[in-house]
Amino acid sequence: MDSALLLPALLRYIHIACAIVAIGAPFFIRFALMPAAAKVLDDATHQKLRDALNARWRIVVYILITLFILTGLYNFLIPTRINGVLVTSRWRDFAPDAKRIYHMIFGIKMLAAFAIFFLASALPGRTATFAPIRKNAKLWLAVLLLLAAAVLACSVALRFISPSALLPPIQ
Repeated sequence: MDSALLLPALLRYIHIACAIVAIGAPFFIRFALMPAAAKVLDDATHQKLRDALNARWRIVVYILITLFILTGLYNFLIPTRINGVLVTSRWRDFAPDAKRIYHMIFGIKMLAAFAIFFLASALPGRTATFAPIRKNAKLWLAVLLLLAAAVLACSVALRFISPSALLPPIQ
């Protein structure tokens, strides 16, 4: 591996690993832990378990969000060329029409990601302002997972956008 690829590869690995953890845990909680706990635990014990999990998960969420933002900014803003080809900040070499499409999809991805960051912070949070979100955690975890599916779809689309124009010019 070219030594110039080490940092971009490491940061992409961290970015994707964070995504796996950030979405895998809510998926597990929504579809495995919540139904099982509701079935076998009384309300007081269930609340104790929820509080204990949230206290630990909250710290992980803050670390994940920080890593997501830092690695995402690097991949988007810092151009790294290997043999003349951009491997990060790919959009810089795109034709204007392809660049417009790329930035539109990227904007959708970012909005969905920030909504995920909000929900991921509110669900294990302690503030009374977001108590209604925590009270209806089943719904908001499902929304978080749908947003994650949208981010994944946007990510795949961004990876396969060609530097040349994809569509006829927008009139």
